Amino acid sequence: MSPQDQPYQFDPTSPEVMQDPGATYGELARRAPFHALETAQHRFWITSDYAEIRDAVLSDNPDWSFKWGNAAKDTAHDTGIVTDPPFHNAFRNVLLPGLTPAAMQRLKPEVTRIAAALCDSMAELAGGDFQDLFALPLPAKVMCLMLGLPEDEYRTYKLWADEIQELMFHDAERGSHKAIFARIYAHCIEMIEARRSMLREAGIDQPDPSLLGSVVPDDFMSRAVVSTVEGRPLTDMEIVNICVTFLTGGQETTTNLLGNMIWRLLERRELWEQVRADRSLVTIAIEESLRFDPPVLAHFRTSLHPVEMHGHALPDHAKLMFSIAGANRDAARFPDPDRFRLDRKRSEVGRHLSFGHGIHFCMGAPVARLEAQVALNMLLDRFPALRLAGEGERIATWMYWGRKSLPLRWD
Repeated sequence: MSPQDQPYQFDPTSPEVMQDPGATYGELARRAPFHALETAQHRFWITSDYAEIRDAVLSDNPDWSFKWGNAAKDTAHDTGIVTDPPFHNAFRNVLLPGLTPAAMQRLKPEVTRIAAALCDSMAELAGGDFQDLFALPLPAKVMCLMLGLPEDEYRTYKLWADEIQELMFHDAERGSHKAIFARIYAHCIEMIEARRSMLREAGIDQPDPSLLGSVVPDDFMSRAVVSTVEGRPLTDMEIVNICVTFLTGGQETTTNLLGNMIWRLLERRELWEQVRADRSLVTIAIEESLRFDPPVLAHFRTSLHPVEMHGHALPDHAKLMFSIAGANRDAARFPDPDRFRLDRKRSEVGRHLSFGHGIHFCMGAPVARLEAQVALNMLLDRFPALRLAGEGERIATWMYWGRKSLPLRWD
């Protein structure tokens, strides 16, 4: 059998794929848009077809479930955000009022305050690791603010988030994340009970969101305590599920977005100068970064019954990986897909799938975009001479794509 006739080989955990996932996931999408993978650790199927991911897998599809989590193994079961419709829609409605455009306008001064303080600290130096100095603390501190956690403990929460994601995505043993989850649960329950005490002291038996900012703090932990879903209060586990969602989804992805975006703009420094000269390109730079370097390379769904796809018979409870990175390199939707470009139309680049689509579209997308807009504009203003000072290092996980370190100079 000639090399051309051999089945296409692809393993997302291999060093070759991890080194340049955009290119390798894009090649997978072109050569094998539906791919069966079986290794010593994993057995799942991969779809890279943009239309199939958007219109089938990520829509309200009776074949595919989110309630067992978004990893190659079961990580959750039917709790809070990690559920299927119709309950999922009702649960989202608890959180969405805190993520409206008006809510983002109220959040913007706080994001600006945090970003400015980080820039002040950077200005005392001539250079350093951008990830440690800015890209990590900005989303982590904003997450603390929004959820209602102590901002000065952001590094502890980031370590917890890293640990739980490491176990969820990289440890094939079911339930291996339970120990760290128990620590997070105990920590969050203590603060949940503090909010319930505030309500009891105010003599309130049936709380509602009108109490946010008066009787209890206006944060998402309090919002969960004073809200109802399907006519009942949220359970402790459902509230902690919100906390874990903020801890994991509210940090790593935006940190990756910030690092990837600055890296690409400085890699071809004429791009940095273009955005400095024309701030209308800030939005394009953010969306193109999300397309070209998706912070999350792929996610998973679980079949609710046997499914046939592309001539393959998938069993009940099969794991399907949908390749965000591959779909984002679809040449029919993104001309010249393997090149980072600032001359794309907003309507074109905004079709990327990095925030998902449909019923499970990422609720934190407005926050990530707000942080990226504030950050890029401020960095352009404060550090016009920003430049790369080395190659840096990628993060270790195969599910995410970002920089562990990004050495820069700005003197």
